[in-house]
Amino acid sequence: MIKIDANLASRPFVNHRRFTMISGGLLVLLLGISYWNYARYQSTRARRGEVNEQFSRDRSRFESLGREQAKVLARLQTLDTAEFLDTLEHVNQLIQRRTFSWTQLLNDLERLTPANLQIVTIKPQIAGKGILIEIVANGRSSKDNIQFVSNLESSGKFYDVSPLHEEISKNPAFVGREIAVQVKYKGQS
Repeated sequence: MIKIDANLASRPFVNHRRFTMISGGLLVLLLGISYWNYARYQSTRARRGEVNEQFSRDRSRFESLGREQAKVLARLQTLDTAEFLDTLEHVNQLIQRRTFSWTQLLNDLERLTPANLQIVTIKPQIAGKGILIEIVANGRSSKDNIQFVSNLESSGKFYDVSPLHEEISKNPAFVGREIAVQVKYKGQS
């Protein structure tokens, strides 16, 4: 028997099942992605709200601590406090002067002084938390003076060594060069 495809309908039948399945799958995928994005948006929005609340709490706490600090500083900035701090600083300087050990300073200088150098004057001053010393010395030559300054710098007990001047000695009994240096002393801590 012979099989003949004959369609007696006025419009031919077209099978759209494959298109419908693919379109439906893509629509479900699009809806899934949209739901996922919406859920992420909502959680980010909620987190942002929490962060903003925490930030406003921290800001108000910071401002209240700033006001409290200003109050404390205002109480400390009274005339009585300023006078007390001045008196305290003066007493601390007196204590430092009283506990200054000339013996230790002279032992340190004796160890650092070259053979051809004579120390003429030593003037210590208590300056803040440190001891500032001006030393005037006579040396036979500039080489001795340079050696003395180098010894002071490398000793570890003296720092910020600053030569003030070097000139021919004014002492008629001594032939050589006079040097004046200013150093900070930490050998008594």
